[in-house]
Amino acid sequence: MKKINFRNILGSKIFLLLAAFVFLTTTACEELDFVDPNGPSLEQTSVQTLVTGIEAGMRIDHEFYLRDVLVIGREAFYLEPSDPRYTGELLGKDGTQIDPSGFLLVRPWGSRYRVIRNCNFLIQQNDKGASGFAKTVMAYQLLLNLNLTYENGIRIDVSGDKPGPFVSKDAALDYISSLLDEAKADLDAAGGSFSFELSNGFADFNTPAEFAKFNRGLKARVAIYQKDYATALTALSQSFLDLGAPLTKGVYLDYGTGVGDQLNPIFEVPNATSIKLFAHPSFLADAEAGDTRVSSKTFVRSEPTTIDGLTSNIAITIFGSNTDPLPIMRNEELILLRAEANIGAGNIADAESDINFIRNSAGLPNVSLDANNALDELLKQKRYSLFAEGYRWIDLRLYNKLDTLPKDRPGDLVHKQMPRPSTEI
Repeated sequence: MKKINFRNILGSKIFLLLAAFVFLTTTACEELDFVDPNGPSLEQTSVQTLVTGIEAGMRIDHEFYLRDVLVIGREAFYLEPSDPRYTGELLGKDGTQIDPSGFLLVRPWGSRYRVIRNCNFLIQQNDKGASGFAKTVMAYQLLLNLNLTYENGIRIDVSGDKPGPFVSKDAALDYISSLLDEAKADLDAAGGSFSFELSNGFADFNTPAEFAKFNRGLKARVAIYQKDYATALTALSQSFLDLGAPLTKGVYLDYGTGVGDQLNPIFEVPNATSIKLFAHPSFLADAEAGDTRVSSKTFVRSEPTTIDGLTSNIAITIFGSNTDPLPIMRNEELILLRAEANIGAGNIADAESDINFIRNSAGLPNVSLDANNALDELLKQKRYSLFAEGYRWIDLRLYNKLDTLPKDRPGDLVHKQMPRPSTEI
């Protein structure tokens, strides 16, 4: 199947329709208003345009989500001299809490719900493949917002004119899990091909059967968060986990230089005169000698940068250019999720095999695991394998280990979660 090239689409009339979908509302509470510059109604809008708009919308403000979780989780500093919220609020400077009306929360939160609104419309198009795609994306977007607010909950129903109530973390995870199962059933009934094309970010997942493997990967991630290890292992057996495939195989957000397209918002030239996103110094300090993930993902600059009492000279190099794709899920994560599920289920030998596979891939020797050290070793491998992809804060919170994160200044806090946005109250 031919794969969508955003730079070709966004330069055409479709861009006008796409823009209408991407910028529908500013918060989850607002009504769905479709700006119609060319005349057609929502009912006349093609499935392809909706899918393309959803993919484009998934990229909007995702950089704010990543900065939030990377900084709170002490994976990175975002040293922006003109905005002290990155070094103040996110790091709990002098006990500072996160502003519920600030852009660090409101922008990623609202953008995820805009995508969900568009997914709700796509589900109505009487197309099983489109419905399976939409429900899978909805589940992913809801999970991102739940990662931010956690025990403060999220809204799971934004399908009508008025959004439904906030639900608890556990209820939200249950709903997300069931939504993924609904999506899987739709994908199984969709036939051999989609009626639409996907971007290069879904190059290996552009049929219902292959996309369902991504769906099962998300199902496993959610099951881990629920500590339902048997379900996680079953889902992983149906995912794209493959010890014989590249660790980089996966689903990505796609970027490009075309008219109306978007560049990778995380990429910076590592030796540029000035950059903003730095690895936390502990990433190098805590690494094992010879770990190739460190040398491949960081660059030590000749001069450190210091802002607001925070210092680092370690640039992040997980991207090679401003058009490199940004990972949503990779084979490497799935292998580590299987190890995590096996540890939770008490299958330490199986977990050891997967963890040593990852260690060997990074140039490290085997390690022997038991019930006492397995979880810490798993979390260490996730830290280095998935560095700067946004999981460390979430992982440590899941296992009540946030107190192990460094505090770089007296009075700093490690936030457990972000508040509900003021726009939702």
